[in-house]
Amino acid sequence: MKIFSSIRDKVWKFDQIEQNGTQFLYEKNDQIHYEFKSLGNNRFVFILNGHSHLVHIIKENSIYHIHLDGDYFAVRVENEQTRELRALVEHATQSSGERIVCAPIPGLITKIKVNEGDKIQHSEGLVILEAMKMENEIKSESGGIIKKILVKEGMPVDKDQELIVIG
Repeated sequence: MKIFSSIRDKVWKFDQIEQNGTQFLYEKNDQIHYEFKSLGNNRFVFILNGHSHLVHIIKENSIYHIHLDGDYFAVRVENEQTRELRALVEHATQSSGERIVCAPIPGLITKIKVNEGDKIQHSEGLVILEAMKMENEIKSESGGIIKKILVKEGMPVDKDQELIVIG
């Protein structure tokens, strides 16, 4: 099965294969051996090519919110069909002119890095969202103009709550 994994604007394409009960990913001609072992409460031991890592993972649709070694990653994992369908929906949404940035996880807005009317670039930091004692920078997925800021610093937000409108 083909799997696409993306962090921000970087995309990796893998072939996932199980051989004798062992999971492998293949990127180009490189073989990557991996295992996940649950410790409960969304905590896992992730073994990658023989090296183990303690990770905290929360899955939300096709996005995995991962805390690993003090770093936060929002990783999208999709099969080929889901990826193509999402791309079609995003294209249709972008054609309408406005895009809404939503909170990927619940937390507290600690800093707003833009103002209404600002011109922004792809991957520019918009807000800092504190969650689980970690500061997560929410970045734009495209360039544009900040049309409306829907939150204030110090405001708690829910998962999927609208934060900013980009036009």
